[in-house]
Amino acid sequence: MKKKVVSASVTPLLENSDLDIKGLNNIFTRNIKHGIDGFFVLGSMGEWGSFSNKFKEKYVETAAGIINKKAKLLVGINATSLGLSLKNMQDYKKYDFDYYVFMLPGATSSLDPVKSILTVLDKADRPVYFYYCPPNNKITLSLNQFATIMKHPNLKGIKNSSSDMWLRRELLVMKEEQNLKSLLFEGQEWADDEALMAGCDGLISGMGALSSKMIVGLARAVDKGDFIESKHYQNRLIHLFHGIYGIDLANVYNGQKYALMKMGLISSSLTLAQEMDSLTAEAKVRITKCLTEMEEELD
Repeated sequence: MKKKVVSASVTPLLENSDLDIKGLNNIFTRNIKHGIDGFFVLGSMGEWGSFSNKFKEKYVETAAGIINKKAKLLVGINATSLGLSLKNMQDYKKYDFDYYVFMLPGATSSLDPVKSILTVLDKADRPVYFYYCPPNNKITLSLNQFATIMKHPNLKGIKNSSSDMWLRRELLVMKEEQNLKSLLFEGQEWADDEALMAGCDGLISGMGALSSKMIVGLARAVDKGDFIESKHYQNRLIHLFHGIYGIDLANVYNGQKYALMKMGLISSSLTLAQEMDSLTAEAKVRITKCLTEMEEELD
């Protein structure tokens, strides 16, 4: 089966913090040209926690219009509570996209996490991806809990961003042994090649907006069983991460946006999820050098 490649897209902004619609169109058009299968908007890389409900609803409507069924569209309903996530789901249901993505809110209440996930799955009017990210919300699930949610017919798949190799393998084994239909997507960009080789159905990459050509190339290498080539792509991706994000990850948000701006795709490097003064003159030189070095690999 062809491995699926989804970009967990950035949210391009104008200098006045409005949505950069032209930039969003540029990103999507370029990524589709490279063979991206889908886009995940309003995720962690999309700065979901930085925007008003009005902004997010406009973003969903705009993204759906630009993509227009040329790729799958996954929309995050993340919020600070289960109730607010359900409200986002209700607000977005009138727009034409394919899947919701739900991450459990941070552990600020005593709600049962599995019951919360099942509530979303029961109430959703279309399939749902569960975004598993303990580093973000500090909530971990057991294998039995995963088995419970994976049996729900409305769970399309899981984005596993736990960085837990043991869990990845256990979920793959459990899926096969119990004939579970939900898809397993790797969310840790440093392990795309090994996750796809192990049997994951695809990857959801936070640097997809910039590196779409490379991650599609990696997936196609795994498809044809060329693991040497896929390892080469993975190592080059890590080199790209170091150049754009910095080895200390000091520029995760503004670094990628600065790179996209330098490539003429978006109008500004503005991010609301990171201090802009972390994009130092030294960081800009490092990013520019990396883009020059990897020009052919990026486009």
